[in-house]
Amino acid sequence: MDEEVVKAYESLVWWTVRSFRLSEADAEDAVQNTWLRLLEHLPDIRDPQRLGGWLTTVARRECLRLLRTGRREIVGLPQEQDAPDERAPQPERVAVENTMNELLWRHVDELPAPAGSLLKVLSGSRAPGYAEFARTVDMPIGSIGPTRMRTLRKLRSRLEGDGLGAYAWH
Repeated sequence: MDEEVVKAYESLVWWTVRSFRLSEADAEDAVQNTWLRLLEHLPDIRDPQRLGGWLTTVARRECLRLLRTGRREIVGLPQEQDAPDERAPQPERVAVENTMNELLWRHVDELPAPAGSLLKVLSGSRAPGYAEFARTVDMPIGSIGPTRMRTLRKLRSRLEGDGLGAYAWH
């Protein structure tokens, strides 16, 4: 690559990268990667008059890539393809949550018939409205809310009796 090209467009590339307000190290990476992309695509450049626009576009894409991935690319080293997803739930936490869910539903199953079924039906993903539920179980609509609250309090006290109340309600 010609030194004159670098001198002619260096300010433009830096100005573009600095507009993204990256850290100094990331900004340097973005600039370096922009020049590297030019070297890789030099044979593909057909219109030298459009080189400034091409460099600006590449610099923006490099900045966006750094912002999106949150990590810097080290040229020459393979990227980790099998890196664990840090947002994925940890296996230990999943196991504890599964155990807690099983315990919770076991306690719900032990509740007396109208209260237990009320919680099961109204906790489902396809829970009916109070009016429909009242018609189905032949219960006054005005007693559903208070019954539900009493049942939840009873369930909570049972879980707290097992020493699990604080975990189950957070």
